[in-house]
Amino acid sequence: MLSMIPTILLSSMISETTSNTLRVQLSSIFGSISFACWLVLMIPQLVEQWRLKTVEGISPLFLLMWALGDVANFIGSFWGNLLPEVLLIAAWFLFADILTLGFYLYIKIIYDKKRKSHQRHLLHQHHVHTQERGLVNDNEAQYGAIADDHDHEHEHEHEHQHHNRKRRSSIVEDIVYEPENHSIFVKYIVPIGFVIFAGVFGSILSPNGPHDNIEIKSTNNQLGPQICGYISAFLYLTARLPQIYHNWSKKSTSGLSLLFFILTMLGNITYSLQIITFRNDWEYIMLNMSWLLGSAGTILQDTLILIQFWLYK
Repeated sequence: MLSMIPTILLSSMISETTSNTLRVQLSSIFGSISFACWLVLMIPQLVEQWRLKTVEGISPLFLLMWALGDVANFIGSFWGNLLPEVLLIAAWFLFADILTLGFYLYIKIIYDKKRKSHQRHLLHQHHVHTQERGLVNDNEAQYGAIADDHDHEHEHEHEHQHHNRKRRSSIVEDIVYEPENHSIFVKYIVPIGFVIFAGVFGSILSPNGPHDNIEIKSTNNQLGPQICGYISAFLYLTARLPQIYHNWSKKSTSGLSLLFFILTMLGNITYSLQIITFRNDWEYIMLNMSWLLGSAGTILQDTLILIQFWLYK
């Protein structure tokens, strides 16, 4: 994820060169798809952590640097007086960060402590049961038939309950708890297609292009927001390095959502296309070059993580 600040700020500096209608429409579509990716980006990772009830697969430094990047993005968006939708998505990033970090701390501190306490309790019960069983071995033959009947009845009841529970299982529960049973089409193609459709549909419904009616401001007033944009872009770009090392050291990507990283790649690709399709004159490209390079670097690192998914599967 890269800051959304530069696209609007830098394009507002240039008033002489204009884009034709087709370029504006393409830029609007790519921008809307990128926006849709950022909007749902954290959901797959949150679902994966909730399903596994573990955070061992994710690097805390990755989460922290990502969150700091979102903080810089929000400050720059607010400081730069950007469009309401840009400020809204920046606020959504912060909300998603709070959920992600909060869940990480809950699993790492509270849930793990409860789980270990429960395991100790079960171990103690097993020890007590083993001692008691040594005293009643002589009675096992007498109650064996009763126990067998009880076990058979319990197994039948368990199967019946499992069947009813499975039948009552909603689509959402099925998606959350049994993703390994789903095909690639259901796990990846459907959600990605939905995000692309939502982006295109949102662009069609948008009354204005991505750069219509933007007030031209002085460069001096934009210096602070641009600095925040550079900081957020740097943090987003370097945040993946701890995660790549974490995956390599553990030789595993367990606990990470593959869909999460696919959406980040799609978001960055469409983000770059949004800039390039709007204008391709040298002055405009050079003004946006830092973010284009940052986006390319992020895509490269996401590709490395996708390769790790394949290597460590």
